Amino acid sequence: MEPWQTALGAAIALSIGAGVAIAIEELLWMRRHGRLTRAALREMRMSLSPLLPTIVITVALSGWWVLVYMAAARLAPWQIDTSLAALLPALLLADLCYYAEHRAAHRLRPLWMLYHAVHHSSPDYTVATAYRVSFANQLVAPVFYLPCVLAGFEPVLVVGLQVFAIHYQAWVHTRAIGRLPVLDAFLNTPANHRMHHDIAMPARGVNFGGIFVIWDRLFGSYAPPREVHGFGIAGRAAPRNWRELYSTPFGR
Repeated sequence: MEPWQTALGAAIALSIGAGVAIAIEELLWMRRHGRLTRAALREMRMSLSPLLPTIVITVALSGWWVLVYMAAARLAPWQIDTSLAALLPALLLADLCYYAEHRAAHRLRPLWMLYHAVHHSSPDYTVATAYRVSFANQLVAPVFYLPCVLAGFEPVLVVGLQVFAIHYQAWVHTRAIGRLPVLDAFLNTPANHRMHHDIAMPARGVNFGGIFVIWDRLFGSYAPPREVHGFGIAGRAAPRNWRELYSTPFGR
């Protein structure tokens, strides 16, 4: 195994492990604060319910996206050697692509309706919310990472960075962690991402970065951490079951 593969695999494993550890601590925190209610547990199950169909669709479409990425790689004007030195620039570009997709999913109504409203439909905010992702996401989101392949980065690396970006965000979906002044300045942290889910935020959204918030600062979509008013979609009732999770015509 190449050193870059070891490093990326370790980063993914660490992000998954951090998500699990924080999920356990979050349950204990909720119990201490009287928040571990039946309603809260039911909402967690609701948030985790899209996980299986998302995995199934991801596997089903993997062959298609491999062909698309390989075709894009042939169009790249050059190939960048995949090494440890290439990981940081690749990560920065992949995170910029995630920012573009995430911002588009908020500001283009068809994408919001197709898949992203599902993620914001929960009135609660826990690690489970990170995996409240519609299977339809896999129909569109990988397109936004094509610039990474066209820039010359190896498709396998680009896919690995997508996986890392997804699992990195597990730990930011929690109320059990307060502000982290140093990290809040440049990383997507729980305090920064709570602003993204705050029901009082403008419908056009803020804090779209997956791993970094430098893009939000650069493009004027950053909102500094403050007290959250609540979670969910303004003016819309939360779905009561998995059918409503997909079928309810969510608003902005």
